[in-house]
Amino acid sequence: MDVATIVDEKIDLAELMRFAKQYQEQLRRGSPSAVATFSYAHALIKSTKDDTQKGIRLLTDLLKDDTEDVPRRDCIFFLAIAHTRLKEYDRALAYLDVLLENESNNRQAAALKELINYRMKRDGLLGAAIIGGGIAVIGGLLIAAIASKRKS
Repeated sequence: MDVATIVDEKIDLAELMRFAKQYQEQLRRGSPSAVATFSYAHALIKSTKDDTQKGIRLLTDLLKDDTEDVPRRDCIFFLAIAHTRLKEYDRALAYLDVLLENESNNRQAAALKELINYRMKRDGLLGAAIIGGGIAVIGGLLIAAIASKRKS
């Protein structure tokens, strides 16, 4: 599966509820396992913006706990995915830089970094086009207003 598909993937609500139920059951019994927490966080980052932010919090907590049950590299990679989904490209790149510093041959991380750079350029050009279009409309309105005053 290519990295763009991973970034843009949406989760089915029933699947999200399955991971949520497993996580909540373990939470009621005390402390959820690192695997249940990671699975739920992974599901959350494929959902809505609010869910993605909740997934980021869970993944960040897993990183702080430094558990052996879930590799740190997986937490870091999916934090980068989550921030990419939110278009928080600077944060995503920071996580990828850490990952690539330790695993310079990590092709998934390198591909994600390339995708982010592409999307930053694309979104930047889109933003410039929108601003340029807005300026053209305002300029057109000003010219029309000046022309109508001259006729009066």
